[in-house]
Amino acid sequence: MRWALIALCLFLVAPTATRAQSVDPPRLSPGLAGALWSAAQLVPSPVFVTGSDGVGGGLRWQVTLFLLALGLVERPVRSLVVHPAARHAGAIELYASPGWLCCAPNDRTSWLLQLGGRLYLPLEGRGERLAASLGASYYRASPQHGVAFELGVYTLSSIVGFSVTIAPWLTAREVSTALVFHYY
Repeated sequence: MRWALIALCLFLVAPTATRAQSVDPPRLSPGLAGALWSAAQLVPSPVFVTGSDGVGGGLRWQVTLFLLALGLVERPVRSLVVHPAARHAGAIELYASPGWLCCAPNDRTSWLLQLGGRLYLPLEGRGERLAASLGASYYRASPQHGVAFELGVYTLSSIVGFSVTIAPWLTAREVSTALVFHYY
């Protein structure tokens, strides 16, 4: 009986002792967190380019100008810093995407800028496991400009994805396939 009473006392006291010993995880200061996020945004997504003149490579960055999260009630409007749940649960996004796609014909610049819109749709696990995007953009690659269309799939809470962009009037760079990284 005495051992049962001691065991009961230990059982009741043990959770309190572990709660008292728990320590809050370390937190980054807002300035350091902002600096780390900004540095991560400088890492481009690699692009594989195919066109009428052959194949090549490129780099692409993305800035989210405006995002309306359809799957969230709290803070559905976002800009620049977008939490993964806001994007992969379903969202409408306006973005700017500077990039460099090789193989521009006739000594033209390989740099281009895209301004576009994209719709994210959750496919599995509220989009955390698998999400898709459909988009259209206007591109400017001096002196060319035109419209491009995009289809993408994303996994790992939309952090890693694969997108195909078709720009029928972008000479020698009509199709670009990107391994997309969204850093939050």
